[in-house]
Amino acid sequence: MTMRPAILTSVDTRHRYFVNRLRAQFDIAAVGYEETGYAPGRVAPDDLTPDEARIVADHFAERSRQEHLFFGHDSGFVTPDAGCAVLRIETGALNSEETVRLLEKAGADTVAVYGTNLITKPLLDRWPGRMINMHLGLSPYYRCTATNFYPLLNEEPEYVGATIHLLDAGIDSGPILRHARPAIVAEDRPHTIGCKAIEAGIEAMIAVLRDFDRGEVRPVPQWHVPHPRLYLRRDYHPRQVVELYRKLDAGLIPRYVQHAAERSARVRLVE
Repeated sequence: MTMRPAILTSVDTRHRYFVNRLRAQFDIAAVGYEETGYAPGRVAPDDLTPDEARIVADHFAERSRQEHLFFGHDSGFVTPDAGCAVLRIETGALNSEETVRLLEKAGADTVAVYGTNLITKPLLDRWPGRMINMHLGLSPYYRCTATNFYPLLNEEPEYVGATIHLLDAGIDSGPILRHARPAIVAEDRPHTIGCKAIEAGIEAMIAVLRDFDRGEVRPVPQWHVPHPRLYLRRDYHPRQVVELYRKLDAGLIPRYVQHAAERSARVRLVE
C-alpha cells in the first residue's frame, strides 16, 4: 500500500471501531475525533407520556448495548504514540485551517470520513476527489441524518444500508463509489440492523480505499429518484421512536423478510 489516508470521525463506540478497522488495513496518517454535539438520546420533551419516555430511553440504551456487542472488542481511542497523528476536534472546529494544517503535516493524501458534522471549506477543497464519506443510508434515496432509522419508520427496510461516496458541497450528494446493505433476518431489531449496516459499510470503505490505491476508482453520479428523502436533525422527534416500535411489534421486519429479495431488487445500487 502506498497511500496514506487520514480519518475524520466522531467519538462513539462505532466510530472508534471504524478507525481501528481501517488502521488494521492501511497506513493511516492521522485520526481526527470530532465532538459533534449531537445527542438525540438526550432529548425528552415534556409531551411524552411516561410509557413513551420509557420506550425512547430503552431504544437508546439498546443502541449502546448492541454497539458494545458488535464493536466494543476493538473500540479504543488511538493514542499519540501509535504511529499516526491524533486530533481531538471540539464542536464547531472541524472545518478550520488548523484541521487542514494538521492533516497536511501528517502527510495525508486521502481522507476517509464517517459520522462527523457537515464538511465544508476549507477542508472540502484541500483534497478534491479524495475525500470519501461513509454515509449510513442509501443515497440518493435517503440522505442526511438518521437515514437507517427513517427507512424502518417508513416501512422500507430495503433502503437500509451504507453509501461510500465522494464528498461535495451538498448533503450526501457526491458521486457514489459503492453501496452496501445488511442481511436482515426476521429476528432483527433496529440496532442489530443498524450495526450490521455499519459493518457492511466499513467493509465497503476498505474496498473503496483499495480501489483508490490501485487507481481503479469509477465514481457514479447520483441519479434522480422521484421522491428522495432528506431528513435534517430538526425533523426528529422522540415520538417517531415510539411509532417505530409500534410497527415493529406489529411484525414489520418478518413481513419484510418474506419479500426481501423482490423488494431489494427494485433498488438501484452501485456495487
